[in-house]
Amino acid sequence: MIWARADGCRVWDEDGREYIDLTGGFGVAVLGHGNARIREAVSTAPVVHALGDLADAEATQRLRDALPWPAKFGVTGEDAVEIALRTALLHTGKPGIAAFEGAYHGTGLLALAATGLEQFREPFAAWLPGPVHRYAYGSDPGRLPADAGVVIVEPVQGRGGSRVPPDDFLPALRRRCDEAGALLVVDAIFTGLGRLGELWPGSEVADIVCTGKALGGGLPLSAALFVRRGLEQVWELGPEDVYTHTHTGNPLACAGALVVLDEVPKLLARIAQLSAGFDEAGWGGRGLLRITGGDAEAAQRAGVLTIPVGESIQAAPPFTLTDEELGEAFRRLAG
Repeated sequence: MIWARADGCRVWDEDGREYIDLTGGFGVAVLGHGNARIREAVSTAPVVHALGDLADAEATQRLRDALPWPAKFGVTGEDAVEIALRTALLHTGKPGIAAFEGAYHGTGLLALAATGLEQFREPFAAWLPGPVHRYAYGSDPGRLPADAGVVIVEPVQGRGGSRVPPDDFLPALRRRCDEAGALLVVDAIFTGLGRLGELWPGSEVADIVCTGKALGGGLPLSAALFVRRGLEQVWELGPEDVYTHTHTGNPLACAGALVVLDEVPKLLARIAQLSAGFDEAGWGGRGLLRITGGDAEAAQRAGVLTIPVGESIQAAPPFTLTDEELGEAFRRLAG
């Protein structure tokens, strides 16, 4: 399928057929496709590209100031995970990673090592870093191994199937990290910025929160947010940044992110209403990261775009979805 046009919560293919989009482009388009404020912010940006880690554009600095904690920027969600895990190694000196079955943290080798989905890991197993200690998602892992410098966890698992852990899960991980002198990294790349009904899920227990997907409003941008005071200082290793990208803090993406940070808090009540609609329809998951039995190809034939997850379909729609569009999507899926 080729997307020829996307507007709001609808997509048109190359043949002109219209679809209701329950994917949000993998949860990216939280303000809807082609949001007017984001388009204006990008089109009027005075700087298109700055100098990476050597010189921020004004939009990049404004975004740093708007975020609740110090940040190190990346381009993809996997970058934010990489930054977070490397921060833990620099801070603790311990190489062990505690991660969870069903987790998805990205496909770069370090993030892939922490990922718990074997279909992604197996082809590259010989190259994956470690040691990685893997536990059942949602269960207290017990005392951590002596080499564990970090625990990485999703507040609700995304690619693992919108799995919601018990309420005491994240607090238990906080206690285990405190016992072991390890950092707790909350990977909220898929779930953050409103998708679960709050901006920064897990931040009340995290040392680092990873954000991405929705952050750039459709442009590639991610960040590791240093909730624990002073963690950003572990990267002061000399005159050159030892983990950077040419497009770090891209001004256009940062301009979009400033719109997202302004608009999403206004939509939290609406997210709760849409979430209730998915509850009433019997979908699992939480907030606007939902799952139900079904086939994504069949859903597409019915005019609804969903994310395939095994023998289920997942929804991560824009927060601007209307009641009428949600009802229409449910009717199309019901046949």
